[in-house]
Amino acid sequence: MDSPLQIFRDLLPFGPSSAEQKGTAAVRGLLDTVAGLSPQETIAKLASSVLPTASQQPNLHMRFKLLEDIRHEAEQALPPLENEVCQAVLPLPYEVTAAALQADNLLKGLAIAYAGIARSMLKSQLEGGLSHLFHRNIHRAMAMIARRQLLAYRAYAAPSATSWQSLHDLYQLVRGPLNTPLNGETAPIEHEYVGALLFAYLEPSKLPRSELDTIHACSRQLAAYATIGDALADPAAVKHPDSCFLVRPDEAAPGYPLSRLPASVSTFGGLLVDCSQVLAALDRNLTRRPGKAVEPDLNAAPAMLQSLRVAIGGKSSRRFSRTHFRPRGDLVAGLAAVISFVDGNAFSRRAVDAASRDDGREFTSSEWALVDESPDGFRLRFIKGEKKTLGAGDIVALQPRESSKIHVCLVRRIASSQVRLEIGLQLMSPQVSVVEVVGADAQESRAIFLHSLPAYGKFAGLIIPPRIYRAGERIVIQLPGRALHRQLGSCLEANDGLEFFTLEQIPD
Repeated sequence: MDSPLQIFRDLLPFGPSSAEQKGTAAVRGLLDTVAGLSPQETIAKLASSVLPTASQQPNLHMRFKLLEDIRHEAEQALPPLENEVCQAVLPLPYEVTAAALQADNLLKGLAIAYAGIARSMLKSQLEGGLSHLFHRNIHRAMAMIARRQLLAYRAYAAPSATSWQSLHDLYQLVRGPLNTPLNGETAPIEHEYVGALLFAYLEPSKLPRSELDTIHACSRQLAAYATIGDALADPAAVKHPDSCFLVRPDEAAPGYPLSRLPASVSTFGGLLVDCSQVLAALDRNLTRRPGKAVEPDLNAAPAMLQSLRVAIGGKSSRRFSRTHFRPRGDLVAGLAAVISFVDGNAFSRRAVDAASRDDGREFTSSEWALVDESPDGFRLRFIKGEKKTLGAGDIVALQPRESSKIHVCLVRRIASSQVRLEIGLQLMSPQVSVVEVVGADAQESRAIFLHSLPAYGKFAGLIIPPRIYRAGERIVIQLPGRALHRQLGSCLEANDGLEFFTLEQIPD
């Protein structure tokens, strides 16, 4: 066992040995060689040579400084690659997957290196006297793991089980066996931990990729309003079960809503994340008056905040059971492509229809397996065809093989991995039509007219290109043989590709 003097020599930077100086110089030299490299080349070199060399530094304090230098270089190279992953088609092309894996390896290596310093200090019983360094290493390790998870979410992939287990283990190191309250020095660690959990509870697989950064920023702000503590032995005694989540530190998962916990299951040994004040913070932003300041000030659209509230409030649940089957179908994505597909260009199942098909169609399709179905939706698995930049909230048209029926749906969930891509679709209306819409200023546009909306209420709907019309505007919908005069009601959903409005009768 090392003597106390040797332990302090390994920790503190005074009087470095010749070997330590050479090791530090080697890392500094390697860092100099990444200048001018592309982001992917920088990440690859940091992961393959710089980080392993720095991890061999025996002086823990100097090792932390070297890791900080490596992290600084990584911070410059990671954003372009993360953006590339977020905008890539699905399933991810090979080159994007390879770059994402290199970034993941670097973040994982940094997390292990930071955690290694903390564990070495804990093993030598030095975390008490040098608590600041101990806590900074744990916080850095957690931040690297959370960034790994966000990288996975950018590709609609589920974070690895080991990443969740590592987060739980690091939090337990700080929380300790006596469950002492976290103070000002350790509060950032709890905030990082709860932030990662909260973002998972927002179900990123059901969110548009273009909005992930905004929603992630909101989750970090909202994490300050969540509380975490030991779960009560009796779940029925929890005041706000609909907004609470149970975390089991020994399970490699973020946890699950307390309201879905079976009555016979014990919560002993678990942690309870209470998000009731998170809901209150969302409500303050949803009901804010123009020009009035609120805390926290969330920079997100009301529709997005409402979606977050539904995810946290525990009100989102499946309305129908699923029926499993395995036919195949053709899928077309994007509003312009769906309009072209529905408007007389759908693939015919009869050879005699080929003569009337428009060969100048403005869409390409992909083939999917219909894994299961409910009265208002489908779950599909990608088989082959052109890859798409799909995102939650996108519009698609699905035509099952050997059928002339076309289903217009919105993408509600995406799950991506290296071996498969699955999407969950919500069926919008049993009857749809492609129509011409004329606005109040005589501006024309093609749109999807939804004759009824069973999931929303007793009214019709309209899916139109974004930023052309506004709520309350009077429009004319040109249907075959007749014209409908309607008023655009509330905007149920909006993104970069579409706006989805209800239609109201024009008041007298």
